[in-house]
Amino acid sequence: MSDTLSTCTNRVMAFFRHLDDRDYEALTALMAPHATWHRQGAVLQGHQQVHDALMKRPPHMRIHHLITNLVADRYDEDTCVMRAYMVVVRHQSDTALPGPAPLAGIESIRTTHIDLKRVDAQWFILTMRNDEPSFLATA
Repeated sequence: MSDTLSTCTNRVMAFFRHLDDRDYEALTALMAPHATWHRQGAVLQGHQQVHDALMKRPPHMRIHHLITNLVADRYDEDTCVMRAYMVVVRHQSDTALPGPAPLAGIESIRTTHIDLKRVDAQWFILTMRNDEPSFLATA
C-alpha cells in the first residue's frame, strides 16, 4: 500500500474512533480548518460547528461506527477520494451503563464519502458526507 493510501486510511479510521470515544479535539484535528461535514441533515463548516454539534450528543449514548470496505476511488500526492461502508451499532439509555450495552443489532448501513487533502505534508479531511442508508433497522 502506498504511503498516501496508508495515511489516508488511518486518518479516516482515526476520525471515527475519535467520534466513538468522544475525543472531539482529536477528531477536529484531523479535519481541515474549513472542512465540511454533511451530518444528520446539517452542513457543518469548520472545527467550531463540528465541535458544537458533537457536544449535543446524548451523554449516555454508546455508539460504534464500523468502517469497512474502505477504498480510494482516486488519489495523487495531494488529494485522496475515499468511500466506505459505515455500519452503526448504538445503544442509548438514561443512565450510564456499568458493563456492556445490550446488542439489539445493527442500526444502519450506508456509504460514507471522504475527501482528504494534503497541506504542508499533513493530510486533513476536507469533506465528508453519507448516502441515505442502504439498510435500516425496523422497530
